[in-house]
Amino acid sequence: MNVTDRLKFSPYAPVRNQEQFWWIFAANVARDGLVLKDGRVAGNLVDKIQDELLDPAMEHLIPQIKQEFSDPSECGHLVLEIFAKMAEMRHWVPLAAQFINCGRQIFDLTDEVVEMLEQTDFGDCTLEGLHLPYEAFFVRFGKREAIHLHFDEGELEYLDGAFVAVTPYDEQGNLRLKFGFSTCKKSGEGVMLPGYFLDFTPEEQAMPVALAIEHVITRRASNFSDKPGDSEADKAINSHRRAEIEGGGEILKQASSLIVNVLFYLESLGTQRRLEPGRDAPIDYAVRWEQSNPSQREELKSRMLSEGYTTVYLLGREFSSSSTAEHGGHRRTHWRRGHWRRQHHGKANSLIKKKWIKPQIIGAGSADELPGHIYVVGNAETPDTRH
Repeated sequence: MNVTDRLKFSPYAPVRNQEQFWWIFAANVARDGLVLKDGRVAGNLVDKIQDELLDPAMEHLIPQIKQEFSDPSECGHLVLEIFAKMAEMRHWVPLAAQFINCGRQIFDLTDEVVEMLEQTDFGDCTLEGLHLPYEAFFVRFGKREAIHLHFDEGELEYLDGAFVAVTPYDEQGNLRLKFGFSTCKKSGEGVMLPGYFLDFTPEEQAMPVALAIEHVITRRASNFSDKPGDSEADKAINSHRRAEIEGGGEILKQASSLIVNVLFYLESLGTQRRLEPGRDAPIDYAVRWEQSNPSQREELKSRMLSEGYTTVYLLGREFSSSSTAEHGGHRRTHWRRGHWRRQHHGKANSLIKKKWIKPQIIGAGSADELPGHIYVVGNAETPDTRH
Protein backbone atom coordinates (compact mmCIF):
# COMPACT_ATOMS: atom_id res chain seq x y z
CA MET A 1 0.00 0.00 0.00
CA ASN A 2 1.49 3.36 -1.00
CA VAL A 3 1.64 6.38 1.32
CA THR A 4 -1.40 8.11 -0.20
CA ASP A 5 -3.62 5.05 0.23
CA ARG A 6 -2.29 4.39 3.72
CA LEU A 7 -3.05 7.96 4.78
CA LYS A 8 -6.76 7.31 4.28
CA PHE A 9 -6.64 4.66 7.01
CA SER A 10 -4.52 6.53 9.53
CA PRO A 11 -6.09 6.44 13.01
CA TYR A 12 -5.44 10.20 13.22
CA ALA A 13 -7.56 12.65 11.20
CA PRO A 14 -4.77 15.30 10.97
CA VAL A 15 -2.54 12.73 9.24
CA ARG A 16 -5.09 11.34 6.81
CA ASN A 17 -6.21 14.87 5.85
CA GLN A 18 -2.74 16.21 5.09
CA GLU A 19 -3.03 15.71 1.30
CA GLN A 20 -6.61 17.00 1.04
CA PHE A 21 -7.11 20.28 -0.85
CA TRP A 22 -8.68 22.10 2.09
CA TRP A 23 -5.99 20.98 4.55
CA ILE A 24 -3.22 22.13 2.21
CA PHE A 25 -5.03 25.48 2.00
CA ALA A 26 -5.17 25.66 5.82
CA ALA A 27 -1.44 24.82 6.06
CA ASN A 28 -0.66 27.68 3.68
CA VAL A 29 -2.87 30.00 5.74
CA ALA A 30 -0.93 28.99 8.87
CA ARG A 31 2.42 29.50 7.12
CA ASP A 32 1.40 32.96 5.89
CA GLY A 33 0.40 34.11 9.38
CA LEU A 34 -3.31 34.57 8.56
CA VAL A 35 -4.16 32.48 11.64
CA LEU A 36 -2.04 32.84 14.78
CA LYS A 37 -1.24 30.30 17.46
CA ASP A 38 -3.81 31.85 19.81
CA GLY A 39 -6.52 31.61 17.16
CA ARG A 40 -6.66 35.22 16.01
CA VAL A 41 -7.39 35.49 12.27
CA ALA A 42 -6.65 38.08 9.60
CA GLY A 43 -9.57 40.30 8.62
CA ASN A 44 -9.53 39.11 5.01
CA LEU A 45 -9.46 35.38 5.77
CA VAL A 46 -13.20 34.71 5.27
CA ASP A 47 -13.10 36.36 1.82
CA LYS A 48 -9.92 34.45 0.98
CA ILE A 49 -11.57 31.14 1.91
CA GLN A 50 -14.57 31.98 -0.26
CA ASP A 51 -12.62 33.25 -3.28
CA GLU A 52 -9.65 30.88 -3.28
CA LEU A 53 -11.06 27.68 -1.77
CA LEU A 54 -14.86 27.39 -1.95
CA ASP A 55 -15.57 28.97 -5.34
CA PRO A 56 -12.85 27.00 -7.21
CA ALA A 57 -13.91 23.76 -5.47
CA MET A 58 -17.56 24.21 -6.45
CA GLU A 59 -16.62 25.17 -10.03
CA HIS A 60 -14.75 21.88 -10.22
CA LEU A 61 -17.50 19.78 -8.61
CA ILE A 62 -20.64 21.09 -10.29
CA PRO A 63 -19.82 19.81 -13.83
CA GLN A 64 -19.04 16.38 -12.35
CA ILE A 65 -22.36 16.31 -10.48
CA LYS A 66 -24.30 17.39 -13.58
CA GLN A 67 -22.64 14.64 -15.59
CA GLU A 68 -23.46 11.98 -13.00
CA PHE A 69 -27.04 13.07 -12.22
CA SER A 70 -29.28 13.83 -15.19
CA ASP A 71 -32.33 14.78 -13.09
CA PRO A 72 -32.08 18.60 -12.58
CA SER A 73 -33.95 18.43 -9.25
CA GLU A 74 -31.68 15.70 -7.85
CA CYS A 75 -28.61 17.47 -9.18
CA GLY A 76 -29.66 20.81 -7.66
CA HIS A 77 -30.37 19.21 -4.29
CA LEU A 78 -26.94 17.56 -4.21
CA VAL A 79 -25.14 20.77 -5.21
CA LEU A 80 -26.82 22.67 -2.36
CA GLU A 81 -26.04 19.87 0.09
CA ILE A 82 -22.36 19.89 -0.85
CA PHE A 83 -22.22 23.69 -0.78
CA ALA A 84 -23.76 23.73 2.71
CA LYS A 85 -21.08 21.31 3.93
CA MET A 86 -18.31 23.23 2.17
CA ALA A 87 -19.51 26.46 3.79
CA GLU A 88 -18.29 25.09 7.12
CA MET A 89 -14.75 25.66 5.80
CA ARG A 90 -14.95 29.17 7.25
CA HIS A 91 -14.71 27.44 10.65
CA TRP A 92 -12.54 24.47 9.72
CA VAL A 93 -9.73 26.28 7.92
CA PRO A 94 -8.88 28.47 10.96
CA LEU A 95 -9.26 25.43 13.24
CA ALA A 96 -6.83 23.34 11.17
CA ALA A 97 -4.40 26.26 10.75
CA GLN A 98 -4.34 26.89 14.50
CA PHE A 99 -3.76 23.18 15.13
CA ILE A 100 -0.76 23.28 12.77
CA ASN A 101 0.65 26.44 14.38
CA CYS A 102 0.39 24.85 17.84
CA GLY A 103 2.72 22.03 16.81
CA ARG A 104 0.22 19.39 15.58
CA GLN A 105 -0.39 18.06 19.11
CA ILE A 106 -2.32 14.77 19.26
CA PHE A 107 -3.70 12.93 22.29
CA ASP A 108 -4.47 9.25 21.69
CA LEU A 109 -6.73 7.61 24.28
CA THR A 110 -6.82 3.88 24.94
CA ASP A 111 -10.10 2.06 24.38
CA GLU A 112 -10.36 1.37 28.11
CA VAL A 113 -10.28 5.00 29.25
CA VAL A 114 -12.64 6.10 26.44
CA GLU A 115 -15.16 3.47 27.47
CA MET A 116 -14.98 4.67 31.07
CA LEU A 117 -15.40 8.31 30.05
CA GLU A 118 -18.45 7.34 27.98
CA GLN A 119 -19.94 6.03 31.24
CA THR A 120 -19.27 9.25 33.18
CA ASP A 121 -21.67 12.12 33.85
CA PHE A 122 -20.79 15.78 34.39
CA GLY A 123 -22.51 16.31 37.74
CA ASP A 124 -22.79 20.07 38.29
CA CYS A 125 -19.53 20.87 36.47
CA THR A 126 -19.19 23.63 33.91
CA LEU A 127 -16.58 24.45 31.28
CA GLU A 128 -15.77 27.73 32.98
CA GLY A 129 -12.10 28.08 33.91
CA LEU A 130 -11.13 24.90 32.05
CA HIS A 131 -7.35 24.57 31.64
CA LEU A 132 -6.33 22.96 28.35
CA PRO A 133 -2.85 21.57 27.57
CA TYR A 134 -2.54 23.57 24.30
CA GLU A 135 -4.50 26.30 22.52
CA ALA A 136 -5.30 23.80 19.76
CA PHE A 137 -4.91 20.01 19.58
CA PHE A 138 -6.56 16.80 18.36
CA VAL A 139 -7.96 13.93 20.41
CA ARG A 140 -8.33 10.43 18.99
CA PHE A 141 -11.12 8.30 20.51
CA GLY A 142 -11.06 5.47 18.00
CA LYS A 143 -14.18 4.43 16.07
CA ARG A 144 -17.19 4.79 18.35
CA GLU A 145 -19.76 2.26 17.15
CA ALA A 146 -22.59 3.93 19.09
CA ILE A 147 -21.94 7.44 17.75
CA HIS A 148 -22.68 7.22 14.05
CA LEU A 149 -24.74 8.82 11.30
CA HIS A 150 -25.65 7.99 7.70
CA PHE A 151 -22.91 8.68 5.18
CA ASP A 152 -23.94 7.57 1.69
CA GLU A 153 -26.19 4.87 0.22
CA GLY A 154 -26.85 3.22 3.55
CA GLU A 155 -23.22 3.42 4.72
CA LEU A 156 -22.51 4.83 8.17
CA GLU A 157 -19.78 7.14 9.42
CA TYR A 158 -18.53 6.93 12.98
CA LEU A 159 -17.07 9.49 15.37
CA ASP A 160 -13.37 8.80 15.84
CA GLY A 161 -11.88 12.06 17.11
CA ALA A 162 -12.15 15.79 17.65
CA PHE A 163 -10.13 18.95 17.12
CA VAL A 164 -10.22 21.29 20.12
CA ALA A 165 -9.20 24.96 20.20
CA VAL A 166 -9.66 28.13 22.21
CA THR A 167 -9.70 31.52 20.49
CA PRO A 168 -10.24 35.14 21.63
CA TYR A 169 -13.88 36.08 22.10
CA ASP A 170 -13.84 39.71 23.28
CA GLU A 171 -11.55 42.50 24.46
CA GLN A 172 -11.95 41.42 28.10
CA GLY A 173 -9.86 38.32 27.46
CA ASN A 174 -12.71 35.81 27.38
CA LEU A 175 -12.24 32.79 25.15
CA ARG A 176 -14.39 30.78 22.77
CA LEU A 177 -14.09 26.97 22.97
CA LYS A 178 -14.30 25.16 19.62
CA PHE A 179 -14.88 21.49 18.70
CA GLY A 180 -14.52 20.02 15.21
CA PHE A 181 -15.46 16.34 14.97
CA SER A 182 -13.77 13.82 12.66
CA THR A 183 -15.38 10.60 11.42
CA CYS A 184 -14.42 7.39 9.67
CA LYS A 185 -16.21 4.68 7.71
CA LYS A 186 -16.88 1.12 8.86
CA SER A 187 -13.62 -0.02 7.25
CA GLY A 188 -11.64 2.59 9.18
CA GLU A 189 -11.09 4.76 6.10
CA GLY A 190 -11.39 8.41 7.03
CA VAL A 191 -14.15 10.74 5.89
CA MET A 192 -12.02 13.47 4.36
CA LEU A 193 -14.43 16.41 4.33
CA PRO A 194 -14.79 18.23 7.67
CA GLY A 195 -17.55 17.05 9.99
CA TYR A 196 -19.65 18.84 12.57
CA PHE A 197 -18.38 22.04 14.17
CA LEU A 198 -19.58 23.50 17.49
CA ASP A 199 -18.38 26.43 19.59
CA PHE A 200 -19.09 27.45 23.18
CA THR A 201 -19.31 31.14 24.10
CA PRO A 202 -18.20 32.30 27.57
CA GLU A 203 -21.85 32.45 28.65
CA GLU A 204 -22.37 28.84 27.55
CA GLN A 205 -19.16 27.73 29.26
CA ALA A 206 -20.62 29.00 32.54
CA MET A 207 -23.73 26.79 32.19
CA PRO A 208 -23.94 23.23 33.52
CA VAL A 209 -22.39 21.13 30.76
CA ALA A 210 -25.51 19.22 29.66
CA LEU A 211 -27.49 22.48 29.38
CA ALA A 212 -24.60 24.18 27.56
CA ILE A 213 -24.49 21.45 24.90
CA GLU A 214 -28.25 21.79 24.28
CA HIS A 215 -27.90 25.58 24.07
CA VAL A 216 -25.00 25.44 21.61
CA ILE A 217 -26.80 23.07 19.23
CA THR A 218 -29.95 25.22 19.29
CA ARG A 219 -27.94 28.41 18.72
CA ARG A 220 -25.98 26.92 15.85
CA ALA A 221 -29.18 25.84 14.11
CA SER A 222 -30.76 29.26 14.63
CA ASN A 223 -27.76 30.91 12.95
CA PHE A 224 -29.12 29.55 9.67
CA SER A 225 -32.59 31.04 9.95
CA ASP A 226 -33.75 32.95 6.88
CA LYS A 227 -33.21 36.70 6.96
CA PRO A 228 -35.03 39.50 5.13
CA GLY A 229 -33.57 39.91 1.68
CA ASP A 230 -32.20 36.35 1.44
CA SER A 231 -32.34 34.91 -2.07
CA GLU A 232 -34.01 31.59 -2.80
CA ALA A 233 -30.55 30.02 -3.08
CA ASP A 234 -29.57 31.44 0.33
CA LYS A 235 -32.78 30.06 1.87
CA ALA A 236 -32.15 26.64 0.35
CA ILE A 237 -28.58 26.57 1.70
CA ASN A 238 -29.79 27.71 5.14
CA SER A 239 -32.35 24.91 5.09
CA HIS A 240 -29.66 22.32 4.37
CA ARG A 241 -27.39 23.65 7.10
CA ARG A 242 -30.22 23.74 9.68
CA ALA A 243 -31.31 20.22 8.72
CA GLU A 244 -27.79 18.86 9.13
CA ILE A 245 -27.48 20.21 12.68
CA GLU A 246 -31.03 19.35 13.74
CA GLY A 247 -30.83 15.89 12.15
CA GLY A 248 -27.56 15.19 13.94
CA GLY A 249 -28.69 16.64 17.26
CA GLU A 250 -28.48 13.43 19.28
CA ILE A 251 -25.15 12.53 17.70
CA LEU A 252 -23.81 15.99 18.53
CA LYS A 253 -24.90 15.59 22.15
CA GLN A 254 -23.11 12.24 22.44
CA ALA A 255 -19.99 13.52 20.69
CA SER A 256 -19.88 16.72 22.76
CA SER A 257 -20.41 14.80 25.99
CA LEU A 258 -17.49 12.52 25.20
CA ILE A 259 -15.06 15.29 24.30
CA VAL A 260 -16.00 17.30 27.41
CA ASN A 261 -15.29 14.27 29.61
CA VAL A 262 -11.98 13.87 27.77
CA LEU A 263 -11.09 17.51 28.44
CA PHE A 264 -11.85 17.10 32.16
CA TYR A 265 -9.63 14.00 32.14
CA LEU A 266 -6.79 15.85 30.37
CA GLU A 267 -7.07 18.75 32.82
CA SER A 268 -6.80 16.40 35.78
CA LEU A 269 -3.63 14.80 34.40
CA GLY A 270 -1.70 18.06 34.47
CA THR A 271 1.66 17.52 32.75
CA GLN A 272 1.65 13.73 33.06
CA ARG A 273 2.28 12.88 29.42
CA ARG A 274 5.08 11.60 27.21
CA LEU A 275 5.44 11.99 23.44
CA GLU A 276 5.93 8.80 21.43
CA PRO A 277 5.31 7.39 17.92
CA GLY A 278 1.65 6.76 17.11
CA ARG A 279 -0.02 3.39 17.37
CA ASP A 280 0.32 2.65 13.64
CA ALA A 281 4.03 3.50 13.36
CA PRO A 282 6.42 0.62 12.55
CA ILE A 283 8.14 -0.84 15.60
CA ASP A 284 11.58 0.30 14.42
CA TYR A 285 10.44 3.92 14.72
CA ALA A 286 9.47 3.31 18.35
CA VAL A 287 12.91 1.79 19.01
CA ARG A 288 14.74 4.65 17.31
CA TRP A 289 12.61 7.17 19.22
CA GLU A 290 13.66 5.73 22.57
CA GLN A 291 17.32 5.80 21.54
CA SER A 292 17.29 9.38 20.13
CA ASN A 293 18.17 12.70 21.72
CA PRO A 294 15.80 15.72 21.40
CA SER A 295 17.30 17.06 18.15
CA GLN A 296 17.24 13.59 16.56
CA ARG A 297 13.62 13.20 17.61
CA GLU A 298 12.66 16.41 15.76
CA GLU A 299 14.20 15.00 12.58
CA LEU A 300 12.43 11.68 13.17
CA LYS A 301 9.08 13.47 13.65
CA SER A 302 9.45 15.21 10.26
CA ARG A 303 10.35 11.95 8.54
CA MET A 304 7.44 10.11 10.15
CA LEU A 305 4.97 12.81 9.06
CA SER A 306 6.22 12.64 5.46
CA GLU A 307 5.64 8.87 5.51
CA GLY A 308 2.14 9.11 6.95
CA TYR A 309 2.89 8.59 10.65
CA THR A 310 2.95 10.94 13.61
CA THR A 311 3.84 11.29 17.29
CA VAL A 312 1.18 11.31 19.99
CA TYR A 313 0.58 11.46 23.73
CA LEU A 314 -0.91 8.02 24.48
CA LEU A 315 -3.10 8.24 27.58
CA GLY A 316 -5.07 5.72 29.63
CA ARG A 317 -2.59 2.88 29.93
CA GLU A 318 -3.32 2.77 33.65
CA PHE A 319 -6.75 1.31 32.82
CA SER A 320 -5.58 -1.41 30.43
CA SER A 321 -7.02 -4.85 31.21
CA SER A 322 -8.74 -3.43 34.29
CA SER A 323 -12.13 -4.68 33.10
CA THR A 324 -11.08 -8.28 33.68
CA ALA A 325 -8.34 -8.13 36.29
CA GLU A 326 -10.12 -5.70 38.57
CA HIS A 327 -13.35 -7.66 38.55
CA GLY A 328 -12.05 -11.21 38.72
CA GLY A 329 -12.68 -12.00 35.05
CA HIS A 330 -16.49 -11.83 35.43
CA ARG A 331 -18.44 -11.37 32.19
CA ARG A 332 -19.41 -7.69 31.81
CA THR A 333 -23.15 -7.05 32.14
CA HIS A 334 -23.48 -3.30 32.69
CA TRP A 335 -21.80 -0.17 33.97
CA ARG A 336 -22.62 1.77 37.08
CA ARG A 337 -22.03 5.29 35.79
CA GLY A 338 -19.33 7.54 37.19
CA HIS A 339 -19.34 11.31 37.46
CA TRP A 340 -17.17 14.35 38.04
CA ARG A 341 -17.34 16.00 41.45
CA ARG A 342 -16.38 19.60 42.13
CA GLN A 343 -14.45 19.79 45.40
CA HIS A 344 -13.85 23.07 47.22
CA HIS A 345 -10.51 23.49 48.97
CA GLY A 346 -7.87 26.04 49.86
CA LYS A 347 -8.24 29.25 51.83
CA ALA A 348 -11.92 29.95 52.57
CA ASN A 349 -12.73 27.11 50.15
CA SER A 350 -12.05 29.52 47.28
CA LEU A 351 -10.50 26.90 45.00
CA ILE A 352 -12.27 24.15 43.08
CA LYS A 353 -10.81 21.02 41.54
CA LYS A 354 -12.58 18.23 39.69
CA LYS A 355 -12.35 14.66 40.94
CA TRP A 356 -13.43 11.66 38.97
CA ILE A 357 -15.80 9.17 40.60
CA LYS A 358 -14.78 6.20 38.51
CA PRO A 359 -17.54 4.16 36.82
CA GLN A 360 -17.86 0.56 37.95
CA ILE A 361 -18.44 -2.60 35.92
CA ILE A 362 -21.16 -4.82 37.36
CA GLY A 363 -20.42 -8.34 36.11
CA ALA A 364 -22.38 -11.58 36.14
CA GLY A 365 -22.01 -13.23 39.52
CA SER A 366 -20.52 -10.15 41.14
CA ALA A 367 -22.04 -8.30 44.06
CA ASP A 368 -24.36 -5.58 42.84
CA GLU A 369 -23.07 -3.17 45.46
CA LEU A 370 -19.49 -2.64 44.35
CA PRO A 371 -18.30 0.44 46.19
CA GLY A 372 -17.47 3.43 43.99
CA HIS A 373 -14.43 5.47 44.84
CA ILE A 374 -12.83 8.76 43.97
CA TYR A 375 -10.12 8.26 41.39
CA VAL A 376 -7.75 11.22 41.58
CA VAL A 377 -5.84 11.48 38.29
CA GLY A 378 -4.33 14.90 38.85
CA ASN A 379 -1.15 15.97 40.60
CA ALA A 380 0.32 18.99 42.31
CA GLU A 381 1.02 20.63 38.94
CA THR A 382 -2.64 20.59 37.94
CA PRO A 383 -3.96 24.18 38.07
CA ASP A 384 -6.93 24.95 40.25
CA THR A 385 -9.91 27.09 39.33
CA ARG A 386 -10.37 30.09 41.58
CA HIS A 387 -13.92 31.29 42.29
